[in-house]
Amino acid sequence: MEALVNIESRTVNKQEKLLALRHEDNKSCKNEIEMTFKELLEDMSKKLMPYAMFLTYKNKADSSDLVHNTIIKLINNKDKFLEHAKPMAYAKKILKNNHVDNLRKQKRMVSIEGNDIPVTNDGFHQQNFEFQQMLTCLESFDETDQIILSMLGAGHSYEEIQEVVSDNSMANLRVKANRARIKLAKCMDRKL
Repeated sequence: MEALVNIESRTVNKQEKLLALRHEDNKSCKNEIEMTFKELLEDMSKKLMPYAMFLTYKNKADSSDLVHNTIIKLINNKDKFLEHAKPMAYAKKILKNNHVDNLRKQKRMVSIEGNDIPVTNDGFHQQNFEFQQMLTCLESFDETDQIILSMLGAGHSYEEIQEVVSDNSMANLRVKANRARIKLAKCMDRKL
């Protein structure tokens, strides 16, 4: 019997506190419990979290994001939210629509890493193949020939190349470069 009296007194105290919180400048929703907008949003976020967890298959981070986005939309549409006959149903509808929008966005985005899609450009398959073939050929060259060809390919002059490969004269460097080009062309089955 005492338990019933305690429960009833708690209920009366809670209702009295909620009614005491109502001021002239605070808005309240049309439901039976009067509370400030901030308290209403806090209460909604607690009630929306289990529904969000259900929608996101118990992913806490996604659920939290979903609830936060819903609260932001409720703040932006404060007047509609407060005038709605069933604010909880309104909030759940916004949460569900947010979730559906997120799913649609995820379907449009294709993850390259997740799907093992090779990163290539369709118009450059032949160039990519030739580049790989050239790298394979260059691996068989000695270091000096590799340096000479790579610097020539990058647009460096013979004087700049001679500074890097200092043990060759200018004439010897030109001969080495020509021989390296011929060797590369033969390796790649091309004519020079």
